[in-house]
Amino acid sequence: MDQLKLSRMDRKKIELRNRIIDTTVSLIKTRGYDGTTMEQIAAETDIAKKTLYNYYPEKEAIISDYIQRTFAAKNPIRLPHLQTLPDTRARVVYILNNLMDGVRAQKEIFEKYLVYIMKQVISFEPHERRDSGIAALIGAVVELGIQEGDIRRDLPPTAVGDFFMYIFIEVAKQFYTDPDNFNQSEVIEQCTDLFINGIKP
Repeated sequence: MDQLKLSRMDRKKIELRNRIIDTTVSLIKTRGYDGTTMEQIAAETDIAKKTLYNYYPEKEAIISDYIQRTFAAKNPIRLPHLQTLPDTRARVVYILNNLMDGVRAQKEIFEKYLVYIMKQVISFEPHERRDSGIAALIGAVVELGIQEGDIRRDLPPTAVGDFFMYIFIEVAKQFYTDPDNFNQSEVIEQCTDLFINGIKP
């Protein structure tokens, strides 16, 4: 969103959200995820605990915003690059590799994020805006795939996007289950096949 079009109050809310996110990530890096509490986050951010809960009901929601923010910062490069790739398969492989690079770089934080978004995907409540971070990348893949005839038009794009998230979670789960023997390119190729072709032999 254009910062110039935001009211002063909205800008202050964004600034506070960013302070909360930065404080949380800093605490996690020094104390670990489980060693960081909402009380500590509020104290370090210099806000009342009630204020923190007004912005974020739980620690996982802060982590989700952090992951989305890091992806949103790189999307101006990644989204145009998607347009240069030849088909949906190449785009899925590209995004899964980007996601797994993030998982490997921040293993503990991504593990909590994955559990959090899995709950969102299976929830009946509306979740993650389609124009945010990772969702924007997935939405672009789905939209381009529908336009080019790689993805069926009779499926709701949100359902295809959720299926994509399941595929990402499966790739990540294989990494977390056996990181020493995890072959990223092989697992991504297999899971991309599952996304593109379903489970037909």
